Amino acid sequence: MDRETSSPSGSAAEALDWASRQPAWWHDSGNLNIRVLDAVARHGQGIGLRESAETGCGLSTVVLSTIAERHTCFTIAEGDSLEKVRAVPHLQAERVDFVIGPSQRTLPSFDFPRPLDLVLIDGPHGFPFAHLEYYFFYPRVRSGGILVVDDIHIPTIRQLYDVLRDDRMWEHVEDVLTTAFFRRTEAPVFDPFGDGWERQQFNQRHFAQPEVMDIYAPGWRALMPPPPAPLLGQNSDVVPTQAADALRQEVARLRAENAALRASTSWRVTAPLRSIGSLLRR
Repeated sequence: MDRETSSPSGSAAEALDWASRQPAWWHDSGNLNIRVLDAVARHGQGIGLRESAETGCGLSTVVLSTIAERHTCFTIAEGDSLEKVRAVPHLQAERVDFVIGPSQRTLPSFDFPRPLDLVLIDGPHGFPFAHLEYYFFYPRVRSGGILVVDDIHIPTIRQLYDVLRDDRMWEHVEDVLTTAFFRRTEAPVFDPFGDGWERQQFNQRHFAQPEVMDIYAPGWRALMPPPPAPLLGQNSDVVPTQAADALRQEVARLRAENAALRASTSWRVTAPLRSIGSLLRR
């Protein structure tokens, strides 16, 4: 059986069974749904999970402790989640490092001993904290590794989700309820110390459709001076593709034909007949 589609076994299955019987608010920050936990376990076992990390603490911590060789949990001491997780019999405590404190402070200085196979972002949800966590995680996720982003229904998290959906570093695998799963591709790591906004697919897609940009900044094209180089860069893989360009040209041709038809004498002469036809069809 394919490992990535196999069911969790052993202590992971027992932890999942236990988690499925816990109330929705087992701890005061709320729980991941059992369907999400099943997916986390399935993907983790499917890639031979060795090193994992998460922001936030809860049922996912218990489940990941039964799958990973080493799991790092960035959490705060406020509330009851840390206390309750540490008391769960299914927790493989010897495999878990709890890093206590706001992830905004603890994550930037943390030194992971090896590349990460799976990362779960489920810490603070206000802008820009999930983005900040992503920044410190993404260069460390190995090719084929899994990135899990929870609460994509929250607008600030949805913004991150939309960027990742376009990014060539990530393959969108699935959404389970409000949790997204991405797989790291073989694409080069986006330089974490550069800029390169014009090479990011999310930006390329929006600039390839300037009418979308007009929503954010009406009239920006008329007011901005011409750029010194092509807007998307000389070496960019411009989005959209040639097929999309051909489709756009075909739409423009059809619109021109339609406009010419409506301006023709025959269209104006036959207008009364079309009106009668419309009345008869009612």
